[in-house]
Amino acid sequence: MSVFEAKVSGEVPSAAACAEAAAWIARLHGEGRSTGVEAGFKRWLAACPEHHLAFEMANEIWLSTEHLPKPETPAFVRWPKGGFVVTWPRALAAMAVIALVVIGITLHARDPGLITGVGEQRNLTLEDGSRVSLNTASRIHVTYDSRARRVELDEGEAYFEVARHPNWPFIVVAGGKQVVALGTAFLVRRDEDNLAVTLVEGRVTVAPAQGADITLAPGQRLTFSPHEPPRLDRPPLDRVIAWQRGQVILDHTPLAQAVAEMNRYSALELTIEAPEARRAQVTGIFRVGDSQNFAQAVAETYHLRVLDRGGRIVLSGLPTESGGHSNEK
Repeated sequence: MSVFEAKVSGEVPSAAACAEAAAWIARLHGEGRSTGVEAGFKRWLAACPEHHLAFEMANEIWLSTEHLPKPETPAFVRWPKGGFVVTWPRALAAMAVIALVVIGITLHARDPGLITGVGEQRNLTLEDGSRVSLNTASRIHVTYDSRARRVELDEGEAYFEVARHPNWPFIVVAGGKQVVALGTAFLVRRDEDNLAVTLVEGRVTVAPAQGADITLAPGQRLTFSPHEPPRLDRPPLDRVIAWQRGQVILDHTPLAQAVAEMNRYSALELTIEAPEARRAQVTGIFRVGDSQNFAQAVAETYHLRVLDRGGRIVLSGLPTESGGHSNEK
């Protein structure tokens, strides 16, 4: 597992495990390597899965230090495979590099990233000129290096307007999927179980955890759901990005789904009392976070009652009208 993959997946070993791995790297590549050292390393590696992960990451960093300068008269040992010559000073330098990366990984694990609270939205300009709009209850981490611009979407929804840099791809990682773009505009929404990528303009390629890459055309949305194959459709774009205008647009949406959408934007929770009411359909344009007016509009249409129960808005009763409600707030 690479350092980047470990950070994306959340499987980051402890600083102590990484420090031990760095020490083993130096001993295995140093002048004092022996069968006893090798046996001790095997016992340490087998002690717990975290040691495996720490060693993989440390070894990746070790391999990246081959460019370090060698002294004029180096003392050396040979790695058994392929006559690979290793200097003891290089092993010590690698330990220092690994230690620095361990600190970086630890800080990253504590870094809360860029966050919006419930009902909050933020517009950001990144260092490359790309723009990001974060919807309610969202969190991203941004990491740039010489090879790529990477954004991890931990939760929520983000709209990206990517600055064009042909040799510097822009990658959004979410739910085990990678969205790769150059200069384009697209939306990524990550719910508890589902992930949706909607292309507004330009071109993006989505690399799922399994299967072939999928390239989207403008207007297409690609949705990943548990236990189902990826699904392509073309939703009305004005509805998908309505949150940027402070709106929730519903079109014959089941009440249960409509309530879940409204709840994204408010700490005042909406609930439905009767299971039969969950299937009632709602059509209209509502203000994000305006749960009270939403509940009143639905109640008037379907002859429901709106109850205040300890900070929750409860839609109570059975719907008595089959048609949907058209409302604009």
